[in-house]
Amino acid sequence: MKPIQWGILGTGSIAKAFADALQETDGELIAVASNKASRAKEFSATYNCLPLEGYENLISLSELDAIYVATPHTSHFELTAECLRLKKAVLCEKPMTINATETMALIDLSRKNNTLLMEAFMYKIHPQTQKIMQVVRDKLKSPLNIKAEFCFSVDVPETHRLVNRELGGGSILDIGCYPLSIARHAVGAVNGKNFMNPILKNCKGELNSQKIDLNASSQLQFEDGSRAEIRSATNLSTESDVEITDGCTTLIINQPWHCGEFTERKSQLIIKDNTGHEEIIDISTDKGIYALQIDHFSKHYNDQNIESPLIPHNDSHGNMISLDSWRRELKVVYDEDRGESRRVSIFPMSEQREKLPLLRIPGIEKNLSRVVFGCDNQSDTNHAFAMFDHYYMKGGNVFDTAYIYNDGKSDFYLGSWIKSRGLREEVVVLGKGAHTPDCLPEKIRPQLEETLSRMSSSYLDIYCLHRDNESIPVENFIDTLNDLKDEGLIKVFGASNWSLNRFKEANDYAATSGKEPFTVLSNNFSLAHMNNPVWPGCFSCSEENFVEYLRKNQVAIFPWSSQARGFFLDTQEFTGLAHVADPNLDEQERVWGSRDNLERRKRCFELALKKSVDPIQMALAFVLNQEFPSFPLIGPRNFFETESSLQATTINLSREEMAWLNLKI
Repeated sequence: MKPIQWGILGTGSIAKAFADALQETDGELIAVASNKASRAKEFSATYNCLPLEGYENLISLSELDAIYVATPHTSHFELTAECLRLKKAVLCEKPMTINATETMALIDLSRKNNTLLMEAFMYKIHPQTQKIMQVVRDKLKSPLNIKAEFCFSVDVPETHRLVNRELGGGSILDIGCYPLSIARHAVGAVNGKNFMNPILKNCKGELNSQKIDLNASSQLQFEDGSRAEIRSATNLSTESDVEITDGCTTLIINQPWHCGEFTERKSQLIIKDNTGHEEIIDISTDKGIYALQIDHFSKHYNDQNIESPLIPHNDSHGNMISLDSWRRELKVVYDEDRGESRRVSIFPMSEQREKLPLLRIPGIEKNLSRVVFGCDNQSDTNHAFAMFDHYYMKGGNVFDTAYIYNDGKSDFYLGSWIKSRGLREEVVVLGKGAHTPDCLPEKIRPQLEETLSRMSSSYLDIYCLHRDNESIPVENFIDTLNDLKDEGLIKVFGASNWSLNRFKEANDYAATSGKEPFTVLSNNFSLAHMNNPVWPGCFSCSEENFVEYLRKNQVAIFPWSSQARGFFLDTQEFTGLAHVADPNLDEQERVWGSRDNLERRKRCFELALKKSVDPIQMALAFVLNQEFPSFPLIGPRNFFETESSLQATTINLSREEMAWLNLKI
């Protein structure tokens, strides 16, 4: 195995532990960098390496193969991103970043630059942890009950990194990541997976004067019924052990995090059953925990891998999502969580925009990208700004929001981003309002005005009624919308979740009375046909008579659930923050579960394989290749989902292929 030439960013205690461990490996420490020359010189004197002032001077060294990032949390993203851009492999101290959005961006850079990126969760590499997961797989059954904590007490001033907000302090990020990760790992193991992501409940904690958590606790709930109680603290001490049980067999880990590092590299696992029988498993290693981590990283560097199978990218991303949720419940917020005030953008907009297929619709003097970004899945402004930047730089310019989305935050996030980037005349905004029970003509104006206020905008490009109210004559809606258009508050308008008869009736009235008609329709439309509405009051336009009307009149559609809410997914590598509207297995059966849809799914997979694309991309291509203007809505939660969806615009389907995909049994 080729010895790795290492550089270290930072000179703190963890950097020294790494440098000590490096001497147990074949790696060579070439240089160390600090913001202060004196610290770099002091460090280098001990470890006989080149001292550098300024992190950028080390990152640019051509002779380095890999860089260990050992700086405070708030600098992890910027430094690691620069390393990856220069194709320097990175072992980044945990947590990889301040929040999940930053982690997502680093993973994206790792993949695009084909460069190894690994989070330095040293305990997950250790043989003890591998044995723990083997015991969970072999001796325990789902569901599990887990108790895990990492707590210690230190008396430090509020300038110290552990409790300093500007340095990413707080027990959740610094040590809460450990009990969270082992709970996710164990529940994954008992279900035959690497990890499973939880929903967090009953989060509690104690904050200091900077609103940073000194201690925190949370209850985790998993899809299989498993539960975990986790806790972290920097102001109180506990045994900091882990207990995993299925009610019959219990596994006790007394040194879950250091794995015997301070007891001559020896540790024990204890297994107890209900009969009182006790089994002890001894663990010992020849090398220390950090040296084992370096060896593991080195192997995957030499094998030209970009991630570790023991700490894969999606695991790091999933752990950060849960850490974000934990902090959010306690209102622990860092400057890096606010997209509008970030010093360093998550996704740079300095590069040239890519191109997407464009199309115009009557009434809007802008070209519209064929795939529309749905804004309902953004967790905060940081996430929103990164996602919007990424989509825009990929060539997208149409955004879908609604008065009720995310309690109004979707309007605010989108408007803040547009204003910050100065893009109001470059983008197209589709807004919706008057959702049930407010689907009334008199509710349209006040909700629209509130949406515009949230967005700091004077108009919407497209406005859609979010639902229909069949007790209201169509002329009342058309008249109200015409008034708003005449005032310049909206450019064009349409309907979402309207039946064909009501849509035709409204446009017939507009034609006979000299009014502007519905220009667009935003119903469900996908390769899988809805058997039952996803939500009450929802309509599809996939039926043959509806499709014929759209084709004949060339009505532009902006279909939601255009990919049938995961029905055409084979596997999902990355997941997002849990959302109340997330699909589940019951919904899939109720809404999409039919013989015809299963046949369409089968054919979709076959054609996708033939064309070397993903089935989910083929399903979206079906919507894009219609004989009427179609602008499908997508609701991505990460860069990878956005890019996957946008690639569907390159898939051309013949009429024969379209008919074959949509054939009924």
